[in-house]
Amino acid sequence: MTQLERKTVSRIQESTRSVTIDGRRHLRRQVALLCGASLLAAGWTAAATAQEGGARMLDEVVVTAQRREDVAQDVPISLTAFTAEDITLSNIQGVDDFFFRTPNVSFIQEGSRDRRELSIRGVTNQVSRDIDVRPQSFGFYVDEFNVVQATVNPPILDMERIEVLRGPQGTGFGRNAVGGAINLVTRKPDNELFMENSVGYARFNSIDVESVLNVPIIEDTLAVRFAGKFAQTDGHIRNINPIGGGNDSKYQYLRGTVRWTPTERFTLDVTGTYVDEEVGMREGVPSGVMSSFGAFLFGPEANPDGVGFFPENRNRVNFNRGQSVGNKFYYLMARAQYDWDNLSLISITGYIDKDEFLRGDIDGGSVDAFFETKPLFRDSFTQEFRLVSALEGPLNWSAGVIYARDRGSQDQFTFAGNAFDPNDPGNQFVSGLPFQPGQQVTSSGSTGEFESYAVYGELFYDLSDRLSLKLGARVTRDEIDSLTFRTSGDPPVITAFAEGSTRYTDFSPSAALTWALTDEINLYGSVARGYKSGGIQTNIALAGEGEREDFDEETVWSYEVGVKSELFDRRLRLNAAAFYMDWKDMQVNTAVGVQRPDGNIAFIAAILNAAEAENYGVELDALALVTDNLVVGLGVGYLNAKFDSFDGAFIDGRFVDLTGRRIPNAPRLTANADAQYNFELGNGNEAFVRGEWFARSRNVANINSLVQEGFPWEVPGFNQVNLRAGIRTERWDMTAYVENVFDNNFFTNSYQKAFFGGLHVVPSFRNYGVRLTVRL
Repeated sequence: MTQLERKTVSRIQESTRSVTIDGRRHLRRQVALLCGASLLAAGWTAAATAQEGGARMLDEVVVTAQRREDVAQDVPISLTAFTAEDITLSNIQGVDDFFFRTPNVSFIQEGSRDRRELSIRGVTNQVSRDIDVRPQSFGFYVDEFNVVQATVNPPILDMERIEVLRGPQGTGFGRNAVGGAINLVTRKPDNELFMENSVGYARFNSIDVESVLNVPIIEDTLAVRFAGKFAQTDGHIRNINPIGGGNDSKYQYLRGTVRWTPTERFTLDVTGTYVDEEVGMREGVPSGVMSSFGAFLFGPEANPDGVGFFPENRNRVNFNRGQSVGNKFYYLMARAQYDWDNLSLISITGYIDKDEFLRGDIDGGSVDAFFETKPLFRDSFTQEFRLVSALEGPLNWSAGVIYARDRGSQDQFTFAGNAFDPNDPGNQFVSGLPFQPGQQVTSSGSTGEFESYAVYGELFYDLSDRLSLKLGARVTRDEIDSLTFRTSGDPPVITAFAEGSTRYTDFSPSAALTWALTDEINLYGSVARGYKSGGIQTNIALAGEGEREDFDEETVWSYEVGVKSELFDRRLRLNAAAFYMDWKDMQVNTAVGVQRPDGNIAFIAAILNAAEAENYGVELDALALVTDNLVVGLGVGYLNAKFDSFDGAFIDGRFVDLTGRRIPNAPRLTANADAQYNFELGNGNEAFVRGEWFARSRNVANINSLVQEGFPWEVPGFNQVNLRAGIRTERWDMTAYVENVFDNNFFTNSYQKAFFGGLHVVPSFRNYGVRLTVRL
């Protein structure tokens, strides 16, 4: 029996001596925790239904959203949780998959697995991550360690649970999280020898091999667990140029964890993770709609270049130079916990090292006009200490301190291609630009260091049998040192330069009140403040050349009310929330290419603070056990996110008024539904069929899209249907699936991948495959 199980049994025995109304709620919570601990120790998670007294009902979901294990229904936070069973049945491989199944979240993609910009209730990173190290709008935690400086799309393998928390989370998590947090919990080593191997094959010659191995070394003292993944695909986009290629990719992942428990009170987990991703080209096909900079280079009409434009063209490009994008990173993390009878001390130490690259063709056509190289390096160190109480009375609390340091550097060089050689009749000379083949056109570079110190904590107090209060606070000190420059021409002329340091201090409180209306229905209300520090920018349009100008921190006040209920003998789970977010000084950025008087090209980058913005909306999550074998789920989100006052937006080299316009990457409606029917096959075997649907309403991807109209600046609404079926036995599983069954032709956003054929979009496609999993 694990330490959690022993402590839980002791508390259950104590609770059964006096079962008041509050005691019944407490007992329900502890029974759920014990069941969850036992099932997880066995290496699997319960399905959507559980057995109790002969009646089938929905399982309780145990989460750590408040940095302690609790039942999701008792947590005063709007969250969506995915169990290990959910992850397997829905074939969740990355952030796209579980974001499509979560209300009021969104993402845009820019060409590879790890190039994603996430949005939670409209709060997103409007400031590019490619320039230097900057704080993010959300936290992305793997086992309580924030990995956002390494990735926003870690592989989903051997996971215990995924939690998506909406709204500011700075008082409960180590790193700040102004818009929300994604919390991934991996399975830990235990005392059972276990091996699971899985192989999948899908369309486009896609192969995916996964393996999990758990080995106990010293019983009840030392165990190790490994999880590995290798995936490769020919991709769904083909380069028709003689050089060939496409968006073929290779992905490698390895995670190893050692668990040491020398006593019942002390646990140490040490984890190492390594990822290597390379994609043959940034995904996307030409739209035929030119950006202002593309029109300046090649004229107002996009060139079909033998491939045509989306939507007629969904799978072809014509690049005369190779292109590749990818990254390698590793992180090391140690989590130590010592438990006294009523108190736990937790230490989390982590280090991240990341190398990212983007290189090759950037003109986007068969004309060899421009190519680039763009390496990006980051490393990050975190040390956090946290105390968590486990008192029997009405009062409990958690408190922590954290130090974090992020460092990064980036060098970008753009070069002229052979199209500028007038003596080669096989190339098209790009007139009006004073370049020679191989000449440097532009460059930029940056180095930065971001240090953060914070003290944070939360207090939980039961005011009565039915009324509970949570109070939180965070004090943050951020220090930023940065050097950024841009050049134009060869020899290079500096067009922008800034170097300096800046400091920000913030106090962010939070409060939540929970009222148990009945044993089955909880009402809650919360208020929380979120914060993201400002920084240093270069902008020759706003400041004189060589001068420095800082942009301010952004803050969000979030107000939320909600209800969480389990009805009809726990056969229906129905949760709803309404929220309002008052956003001050949102950070937004844009960049535009211009021609200098000497004919050379320069890029102007701007980082501004929008004066005011507001988001409000509602969310609904429902899960129903319709019959003993049929489970149906539904999620709906409505979001109204707009700039209340923003009359100084700098877009395409001019100032525009965006007051009243919609915030990018924040669709008004998001929806998802699924239904699963289980069949008993005898001898403990079962089969299932599952249908899934998700939808998003019309959207705009970025700030630049707000001054344009129509395709592809405005992203039309879309939906997708998936079907899955499988057989599950004690030793093996077999699953077949079809994703995007009706081959709906949609895209999530457009981006400036290249210029010759206009803005690029990442097309959707139908995918189908099978997966076999064997347990030894």
